[in-house]
Amino acid sequence: MHLKEHAPFPWQMSLWASLSEQFESHKLAHAYLITGSRGIGKHSFATEFARLILCSAPDKNVACGVCSSCAMGGESGHPDLVEIAIEEGSKLLKIDQIRDLIEFLSQTSHGGRAKCAVISDAHRIHVAAANALLKTLEEPTQNTYLFLISDMPGTLLTTIRSRCQKILMPVPDSAEAVAWLKQHLPDQDDPYLLAHAAQNCPLLALDLAQSGGLENQQQFLQKFLALSCGDASIQATVGLIGKLGEVPVIGYLREVSSILIKYLLLNQQTSEMQPEQLSLLTLLRSKGLDSRDKLVELMAFYVQVQEAQRQLSSGTNPNAQLIVESLLWHWSQLLNSGRTT
Repeated sequence: MHLKEHAPFPWQMSLWASLSEQFESHKLAHAYLITGSRGIGKHSFATEFARLILCSAPDKNVACGVCSSCAMGGESGHPDLVEIAIEEGSKLLKIDQIRDLIEFLSQTSHGGRAKCAVISDAHRIHVAAANALLKTLEEPTQNTYLFLISDMPGTLLTTIRSRCQKILMPVPDSAEAVAWLKQHLPDQDDPYLLAHAAQNCPLLALDLAQSGGLENQQQFLQKFLALSCGDASIQATVGLIGKLGEVPVIGYLREVSSILIKYLLLNQQTSEMQPEQLSLLTLLRSKGLDSRDKLVELMAFYVQVQEAQRQLSSGTNPNAQLIVESLLWHWSQLLNSGRTT
């Protein structure tokens, strides 16, 4: 994804203003846990705010970009800012990465102001690494600030979550997401379809448009609906997952089951339903499955999906394809056999 613009994005302005106020009044917490949906700019928000902290002459609550401190952050990055992410070929943040972080935070600031660290996919941290990080959170060094980023904060150790100030980043509404996409993708034929496909997460939508992921997603959703109707096999549906990825598919299954559960609980259609979800609701009704018994089965399926997400974020190296196949089989049984097992 290529994007010249950086945070704060329009949907982040209120959070940015709140955090900036804490910064100006010298009330910043030592560690923040930034959570929210994938594709809304959490990492950009954290890195740009870190640059604001390190800037010696902020301009309207953003880094000026021209002071001596900002000048340190050239192409190689600011020496007082470290960004930690999962290394290529690995599935977890390693203890050596956290040890390097601890060493970095213990050193004197190059700019004489502060030291900042941004940790992406914080929920994918190895247990030993989490314990090492916990010590840093419990005994912070002066003028150091950590920003942990996670799409799945519930899988983080409770002790780590409790030592961070939480920031839940909002997803823009449809109108705001579409307006942003029109500005950044002026040649896009249907920004509404793109926003819908990304569940109004603008940066995810941008990535879908530029990578061809939108077409892959639409193919999967069509096959998934056919599976739900009993007109497609599990294997045919699984065959499309390779292009899309297991994690987005499991996220979609969680979203679908959650929305249908809300419908069965409230007995009314919610405004967040998308066209294929409305089709699934119609299918439930046509098969006489919109009952309290089916609600129990849907809730059980939702728990299975949550467990699948937990497994994929753990360090146990699970078979992602097998997990998705199992979920699709249970979904097919739920809609076409009357009972899940």
